[in-house]
Amino acid sequence: MKHCSKTVLILFLSLLWTLGISVSAQESSGVAVTCDDGSSFNNGVEVTVVQMRAGFSYTATAIGIGDFDPVLAVLDANGRGLCANNIAEAANYSADLPTTGAVASSRNSAQVQFSQTSGQNMADVSIVVGSVGSADGEFVLILEGMAATRADGRGDPFAVRLTPGMVASDVPLTVYMISVTNALDPHVSLVDQNLNGLTDDNGNFIYCDDSGSANFCWGDSSSLASSYVTRRGNQRLGGFSKDAMLSLPIQGIELNTNPNERFLHYLMTSYQQSTFGDYVVAIHAGTTSAPKGAASSQQATALPTLPPKDNTTSAPSGVSVTCDNGASFDNGVEVQVVQMRAGFTYTATAVGINGFDPVLAVLDANGRGLCADNTSGAASYSLDLPTTGTVAASRNSAQVQFNQTSGQNMADVSVVVGSVGNTTGEFVLVLEGMAATSADGRGDPFAIRLTPGMVASGVPLTVYMISVTNALDPLIAHIDGSFEDVFDSEGNRIYCDDAGNSSLCWGSSSSLNGSYVTRRGTDRLGGFGADAMLSMPLNYNLNADPDLNFLNFLMTSYQQSTFGDYIIAFHVGLGLPTGNA
Repeated sequence: MKHCSKTVLILFLSLLWTLGISVSAQESSGVAVTCDDGSSFNNGVEVTVVQMRAGFSYTATAIGIGDFDPVLAVLDANGRGLCANNIAEAANYSADLPTTGAVASSRNSAQVQFSQTSGQNMADVSIVVGSVGSADGEFVLILEGMAATRADGRGDPFAVRLTPGMVASDVPLTVYMISVTNALDPHVSLVDQNLNGLTDDNGNFIYCDDSGSANFCWGDSSSLASSYVTRRGNQRLGGFSKDAMLSLPIQGIELNTNPNERFLHYLMTSYQQSTFGDYVVAIHAGTTSAPKGAASSQQATALPTLPPKDNTTSAPSGVSVTCDNGASFDNGVEVQVVQMRAGFTYTATAVGINGFDPVLAVLDANGRGLCADNTSGAASYSLDLPTTGTVAASRNSAQVQFNQTSGQNMADVSVVVGSVGNTTGEFVLVLEGMAATSADGRGDPFAIRLTPGMVASGVPLTVYMISVTNALDPLIAHIDGSFEDVFDSEGNRIYCDDAGNSSLCWGSSSSLNGSYVTRRGTDRLGGFGADAMLSMPLNYNLNADPDLNFLNFLMTSYQQSTFGDYIIAFHVGLGLPTGNA
């Protein structure tokens, strides 16, 4: 996760209104913003939605406490954005939270609806809250539109840039995570840029699960059972006992001289990542005039020292491939069809999620192969799986039909998926043409090479085996290189027979009833209750030798007693490893 420094350029973005903003890097009590109507503030508090997905819309609402009159600016990573003040749609918003007390609705409240419009699948978007005349005071920033889903990886990251004005205000920085549905059990933690949990000076992790519980919430907190915030539609969203708040006493800390090194990172997820649903984030902060150097030099004992960024290396995040047309990528994910028989034809289709533009290469064991991008035969492919949700058809999808042409009866064939420009994101690789037969022995082996980009993405690797005929009862087993079953640290076999059945499927899974993937001929192949999915969190320390980083899977059937055609779908994420600029 990398925060881009803001430029002094004035850029424009049109929505309901057009307002240009410029952000100055000069030191003041906060981030300095000038709107093109002539208003300005230099006490801004910046909140970053880290790696926001394209195609989603969030709502940001700033409510002043007391006489504080907020101005709200929303910027993407390129500095484009919106600036707003005194918005009618926000006039009915109010709140009642443990650190604020009752906050009345006000015509001075500001609101902006925004999307991530960088042109990339994922990019940072910054929200800056200041005040008319750079006045002192406090505010609540409410963010709506977020959801905890199975596809989130480790969770949703957010960051807050500390400022001299925030430190001088003596107002603790408090972040609330309030579930829209009681099905979600929120969890907020303070993390580093690699999403690893941070601890205080006593070694205690800085997090909150159930607010008000001393055993499950660091620092000062209170139950949110009687609290509320307003959300769109003028609905009051009440808190409940499982909601989370994390309050950090930031007064007296010594700020880094580089404003880009002042971010505190938060991870929004659920208890053990086991519950899902929509949620709202509320941030309570204060700001006051603080001349340069006014912040105390005394380090607050409640907060850890954040590690510096390291952008000194740029190692490939995956397998490097150069195509005959000169295009190349080095974030490739390699899937091996192990010992594919000669004389058979498979179809490989890569479908990007939320704008991810895949490039597909199919190589034999000697490195010969095909490379494809934006293939017309793949443009009709769509899917809906438990870890992806609905993925629409796209002209960016890539497809290759391939044979095993080594001259041997059986040989490995590698399928490599990367992206145009080595962008981050997620994709599904669909393989067609396989069949479980009585001649398969123990089953059909496949392998996937773990990469730094896959691990950095935080997206679990999920393998689906979907039968073409109900006569086949699929089973996926995680195996080692000797075809022996692999077990977890508690001695449980890592396999899945019927997805959604906890007694027959290791880890997190959901029934594939209602799911589907497209196959050749644009047929939608629906899942059914006996199909299998195996989802594996990638908490791995990778070997320095990439050839030792393969995970092996065996596709077979329950007791090898049923047979028929099947397809495989791999859901994979690609992130930016630590140290890659």
